[in-house]
Amino acid sequence: MCRNRINVCFRCLHGLQIRKDRIRKKADLPSFTSVKDPDGTLAQKGKAGDIEYSILDKSSFGTNAKKRGYYVDQLEQLDSPYFIVISAGSKTKDGYDINITDLGMQGSTLVIIVDETVNPGEKNASTGDTPCCVLEIGHDNVPEDIRIVSTSGEEFKLIEL
Repeated sequence: MCRNRINVCFRCLHGLQIRKDRIRKKADLPSFTSVKDPDGTLAQKGKAGDIEYSILDKSSFGTNAKKRGYYVDQLEQLDSPYFIVISAGSKTKDGYDINITDLGMQGSTLVIIVDETVNPGEKNASTGDTPCCVLEIGHDNVPEDIRIVSTSGEEFKLIEL
């Protein structure tokens, strides 16, 4: 029996309490047409279907989003590209990183696969205490939908800033 009176437990296992609101939704890795080269490398710039993309350098873009998820940003300029900012969420220790490992199209949906890593003792590769990665896409052809999944199958949700 759970003795946690403030939060109702989803289940208790060997004294470890797992709250339902802390469990991340797992998703199967989607099937999609990858833009990786035949040797398995992902180009920093290219096209996914009709969508031109560029994976930005981590030092050129940061995020203030403290939540785990993604949002789409744009500069206040005519014909500005869109920036898909993927946040790993606020971290209290160094060593966390997030990188785009694959992307492609599934019909009219842009699918982005990211890898989250932890290397204790290393400085966060992203600026600040919120690891993030950014995909720039052209303003001419935008996808109808975006789906972002980690290599472990955790789906990223759209976040409001």
